[in-house]
Amino acid sequence: MSKTTQNEKTNSASAEEVRYFNEYANGIGYLNAIRDISGEGKPPRYAAQVSVIQGPADNVHYEYHDLIVGAETALGVILENREAIESDDTKVLIRFNMANPRAKAFIYKQGERAGELGSAIGGFLTRILTLKVNNELVYEDDRVFDDQSGSHQVANG
Repeated sequence: MSKTTQNEKTNSASAEEVRYFNEYANGIGYLNAIRDISGEGKPPRYAAQVSVIQGPADNVHYEYHDLIVGAETALGVILENREAIESDDTKVLIRFNMANPRAKAFIYKQGERAGELGSAIGGFLTRILTLKVNNELVYEDDRVFDDQSGSHQVANG
């Protein structure tokens, strides 16, 4: 029996496909704002603030999500509709997919809760399925891709 050297182990590990485990969720909500979160000298990166609609249709409540835009297609849709998103008189409703939801704490900076601790769901916005501006459908993504096993799955980008 031969001994495997450390170098052989490293080479075989790098030749294998790297796999990730992610948690995915989907939802519907109002896209309230976007902001540039890129660092100095780094490529542009954006975050989207979404008020996700939850609960029974006759008694909904909203949950705040702060999502890093993780897909170029989603970013393109957001930037194309930036004027509507930033308008106080326009409602932008999205159906979306997200990855890796997690709790985030923040401090309210203004309003009646200024200085108080709040919480939001963070994660990555991986796909916008539909986007409506004032109830008019302006974007729909119906792409479907085959995964390696041959079964269909919805694309994340």
